[in-house]
Amino acid sequence: MNMSYDINIFKRLFARNCEAGRIIKELAYNFLAENHRLGATKCRYFYGLFLKKESYGLPAGTLVAVAGFSGSRIWRKGDSTVHSYEWVRYASLHGFGVNGGMGKLLNAFIDEVHPDDIMSYADASWSNGDVYRKLGFTEEASKTFPDGKVSLKFRLKLR
Repeated sequence: MNMSYDINIFKRLFARNCEAGRIIKELAYNFLAENHRLGATKCRYFYGLFLKKESYGLPAGTLVAVAGFSGSRIWRKGDSTVHSYEWVRYASLHGFGVNGGMGKLLNAFIDEVHPDDIMSYADASWSNGDVYRKLGFTEEASKTFPDGKVSLKFRLKLR
């Protein structure tokens, strides 16, 4: 079954009208449980986008998007050590899309943690991965599961 969606059905918010910052696990878990199709999951770092001013009846300070990242996975590559992280979750408030939201949350994570690289997966039935490409990620692989679902693997190398 194709889970594609029409992005025009969402009300559009803009990341430039939001503040990004680190948030506590409980706030992130509640938001993801309500707004991500797979729900919440364990992450080491959570970041949220909060409206700076009222929009579509949502008051200033409303949490409108959340991203979750894993802890560091460390390996040796030649003479250097690589600190790699996984972007595990991203969701916006149900019924809303946040233009620039993924990029703003990604940048907040990069500014605080300084990763060497970040990888993530996209469910091909839900997304073709274009948003990752726009953020500078490159597609590394795809995997087809026995049920026919396809997952795309992306990586952003920062160092």
